[in-house]
Amino acid sequence: MVDIHAHILPGLDDGAGNLKEAADMAAMAGFTGTHHMVAASHCSYHTYDIRGYIKALNRLRKVLYEKKIPVTLYPGMEILLDENTQLMVESGRFLPVNGTDYLLVEFPFNESTGNVCSRISMLQKLNYRIILAHPERYYFMQRDPGLAYFLERKGCVLQINKESLSGGFGVRCRELAHGFLRNGIAGVIASDAHGTEVRTPAMGKLAEVLMKSYRRRDIHIWLSENPSRILKGYETIRLRGIER
Repeated sequence: MVDIHAHILPGLDDGAGNLKEAADMAAMAGFTGTHHMVAASHCSYHTYDIRGYIKALNRLRKVLYEKKIPVTLYPGMEILLDENTQLMVESGRFLPVNGTDYLLVEFPFNESTGNVCSRISMLQKLNYRIILAHPERYYFMQRDPGLAYFLERKGCVLQINKESLSGGFGVRCRELAHGFLRNGIAGVIASDAHGTEVRTPAMGKLAEVLMKSYRRRDIHIWLSENPSRILKGYETIRLRGIER
């Protein structure tokens, strides 16, 4: 499996607290079947720069190599799109996913629909492709789920969180997440991992649970095929009406 959204780099955001926890997260991911991860640190409201990010990434890569942990890390950042970051995105101060034209973005949970659409449109005009992190979690999306369908038609890749599917963020969030999967507008499922105890990178049990409701082919697309395509800068596979 390929996880395009994990807060595994230590000391940069609210994810791994130190190198040991980061290595433990990678070991947990590898043990449960994930061997490729994007180290998608929050960047919009943290003080590190691209140089600091690359230093942390290479340091953790070295630790994983020394410990023989079978997980490959890729660069990327999770960008909070608000009025303070729009100009920073335009000036290229954030890392896309693995050097491609894909940006992993998130929004304030109570953002207005107008701001969501205008800021995504701005990035698309700059020739970026957008991965929208955890659409099911936003309050504005829970009030108006139709926005998710509109954004998917506009070319956004919708990334569902693992914990959302098990109810870890509440019933409404779980219902939306499964609705997006059933209706074929979700493109990727990722861990959005932050540690080894809560919101972990372990994805193996999720795949087993999904097998009860969804086709094996589509689970493979969400967990492996589409995230692999994103790492390579390819178009993702779009699904419709995929519930078994």
